Amino acid sequence: MKTKFTLLIILAGIIMFYFPNNANATTKKLSGVDRYATSAMVAENGWKQSNYAILAYGKSFSDAIIAAPLAKKYNAPILLTEGNSIPKDTLNVIQQLKITHIIIIGGTGIISSSVENQLTSLGINTTRLYGQDKYDTSIVVANHLDNVNEVAIVTGEDFADAMSISPIAAKRNMPIILIPHNILPDVVRDYVKTHNISKTYLIGVGSSLDKSLANELPNVEEINGQDKYQRNLAVLDKFKSEMDLNTIYLTSGDYFDDGLSGCGLAGINCNPLLLVSDNSTLQKNYLDGHEITKYNIVVLGGLVKEEAILASSGTNYEEKTIRDVTNVDPQDITKIVFYDGRGGLNKPLTIEDKQDIKTFMNYLDGYIIEKAKNPEPSTGWIHEAVFYINNKEVMDITFVDPMIINKNYYTILKSTLDCKKIDTYLKSIDPTYVIEK
Repeated sequence: MKTKFTLLIILAGIIMFYFPNNANATTKKLSGVDRYATSAMVAENGWKQSNYAILAYGKSFSDAIIAAPLAKKYNAPILLTEGNSIPKDTLNVIQQLKITHIIIIGGTGIISSSVENQLTSLGINTTRLYGQDKYDTSIVVANHLDNVNEVAIVTGEDFADAMSISPIAAKRNMPIILIPHNILPDVVRDYVKTHNISKTYLIGVGSSLDKSLANELPNVEEINGQDKYQRNLAVLDKFKSEMDLNTIYLTSGDYFDDGLSGCGLAGINCNPLLLVSDNSTLQKNYLDGHEITKYNIVVLGGLVKEEAILASSGTNYEEKTIRDVTNVDPQDITKIVFYDGRGGLNKPLTIEDKQDIKTFMNYLDGYIIEKAKNPEPSTGWIHEAVFYINNKEVMDITFVDPMIINKNYYTILKSTLDCKKIDTYLKSIDPTYVIEK
């Protein structure tokens, strides 16, 4: 009996080791230097390989945002492009994921034929879905979904409501149909009739949509709120039993850029996509009030302010490298400008030699850091480095402890702050550089 009891204890220990109970949740950020780099990072985070991708114009919201159910159907990331050429980051991830077929959303007036030709030259098959306007295009996309019996209807004049409903629309194979504020277009009325739609979710009646529209659609259920943030939570409240609440995606409620590709990522497992502004008090109060306390956070893009990042009761910031935190590829850096904080001991030093830049970026890779939870601001500094890609500033680091990266504080977990080493490096670049004794 004692032997059996001992074996049970050992077995329980093994289970606890491999399947920890109440493990700390994590917070991570998917953010690049622009909307296209962020879109690529989102795709890399959600897919190792994909046969399909959705390609939409990155400077408006309507075409990408209606594609979430289509992305789910094809297990495809939503990628963003310029109108006349494919950005480098988008092109890289297309090749990295070995994508063979791309569905372009929008006509040649939005995404030109030169983009299509560029994809064809790479051996990628393309299909283009578009209508006369964004409302018509949403119906064209809806027609490429199979066995539809319910629809989500939202305003086409703003992105927020469509973004809010996108994860559950993806899960339920439910088209996201855009309409003007106070008119039901004939093409929408015809779609609803010919597809025998049995359920209509109407988002924002009395605010983003006119009340009269509810009388023109079958079996309407309204999901309302006084503003886009309350409507966002109302969507979560309606469908939370069908959602995976272990991971919550955060994106800006003021700017659509970073949430567009996030619609496809959140749709994979039907995770909530929460809109936040300067803070997330409303969202945090909702989650706490519904005892949603253990969740991982994924922040989409660089437009969500630090004070708006939710924290669950078990959240712990991940250990990261500097490149993880900044999402800057060291190979892309073209210039580093160093500033000396010792009262004018040295003038700013600019480094543009590729090998010298590589040496310093390799040095940075030795740091392991985590977001400082209750930072005490440092006083005084010796080195500050500002990093550029083609004369565009992409990163700023002040070498103190806690380290300041893009105005945020990080505790150094591995490696030590070595100002003498940085001084020696700078003197190797410029022999006139003065090292304080």
